[in-house]
Formats: sequence, structure tokens, C-alpha cells
Amino acid sequence: MADGCRDCETCTRSWLGRLFQNAAVGLMHVVTIGISYLIKKGFRRHCPQCGHLLSRHARRADGSFRD
Repeated sequence: MADGCRDCETCTRSWLGRLFQNAAVGLMHVVTIGISYLIKKGFRRHCPQCGHLLSRHARRADGSFRD
């Protein structure tokens, strides 16, 4: 399994950007008492390669993934 995807917005972000994003997402999960975590993990599709949300991956005009 690779470390990340070339077309994933989260994987290609700088380490400082990922740090701020993880802090914001963690705070959101705490504030909503874990409901947002359950929705994110249970009802949204994730990339099999990196585990991030598929909606955050770059796509071509025809809807297929660039990678």
C-alpha cells in the first residue's frame, strides 16, 4: 500500500496544511460528540489506496480519476 495518492488533495498538501486540517477535523469530531466521525466513516466512500474521501480526489472531465 502506498503512502498516498497523486490526485488526493489531502495527500498532496504540505505537512503544515495537513496538521491544521487534522486539528480542525479532530475539533469537529469532539464538538459533535463523534457523530461527524460516524457519518464520515460509515456513509462516505473512501479511497482504497490512501483511505481519504473519494470526493477530495481530482477527476477528469468525464468523471474518471486522473490516477
